[in-house]
Amino acid sequence: MLEFQNRFNDFVLIYTGVIIGALPFVTLGTLISVIVSHYIKSTSILKYKSKNNILSHIQSAFIGVFLPVCECGNIPLAKRLLVVGFKKTEVVTFLLAAPILNPIVWFSTAEAFNLDKNIAWIRVIAGGLIAIFIGLFLSYCGNNNTESGNAIITEKKEKINSFAGFAKTALGISQIESENQNASKYKTILNLFALEFFSVFKVLLIACFVATLFQTFIPRSLIEGVGQNPILSVFAMIFLAFLISICSSVDAFFALAFSASFSLGSIISFLVFGPMIDVKLIILLRSIFPFKTILQIATLAFVLAVILGFGINSFYKFNYF
Repeated sequence: MLEFQNRFNDFVLIYTGVIIGALPFVTLGTLISVIVSHYIKSTSILKYKSKNNILSHIQSAFIGVFLPVCECGNIPLAKRLLVVGFKKTEVVTFLLAAPILNPIVWFSTAEAFNLDKNIAWIRVIAGGLIAIFIGLFLSYCGNNNTESGNAIITEKKEKINSFAGFAKTALGISQIESENQNASKYKTILNLFALEFFSVFKVLLIACFVATLFQTFIPRSLIEGVGQNPILSVFAMIFLAFLISICSSVDAFFALAFSASFSLGSIISFLVFGPMIDVKLIILLRSIFPFKTILQIATLAFVLAVILGFGINSFYKFNYF
């Protein structure tokens, strides 16, 4: 009974911490989404996007460099990119690359592994290449069109609006009426922000609950036991990244705690795979993409992260650190 109470206390503490940590990034991502939708015309966004399929995916990957938002905050922005005309696979590339190419993430990784900043560069380069590869692979092997992306948004619209309507009523915010020319610009922006924020925040609450549940009730010793194996360590750290769902801006400090007992390849795999796919993100991605697409993305990210880890371990000695 005492052990359960301790685990429950840990669950509450971790869950609260994850929500508080993710909230600023969700808010920032929603704010950027509102700015994009209200102040930037669709034609303006698409004007600078290359018509070449390869170049457009590269451009999509680098959006995260200029919009330093964590993976949670990227969800509302990704929805907006779909609506304004980005292809589904371009949005996939953005979602996978942005949390890694984020300059804040580079600085946090370099600070955590301050003895060798090459780890930060390896993370950025490998993560960007994997994201672009997955986007291009899906674009050539699957159905890649803007209408499908809008159909996904439309499919979720009723559920999102029902929750957002409840939230706006509780806050005393009226329904957005674009045809009402007397409505103020600030009121429209506030309503749009509420619609975007609450549609993501409700999913975030569920996602963080599931991630924290796994993190609290699965003993870390089960994962650490395989840390001395240069092959199994890669799978262990990827599995750990999937479960703990930690923000990419701070995950390097978490990974640093394992650097003494885990291989370099497993650490890099953790730093690359975690921001792309975890328990929390799968639930969040479900608000944009069908499960089949998410499964394809997760499978490709997993395979490439494993190959990356094995490849690094084959070039470096186990006791790299």
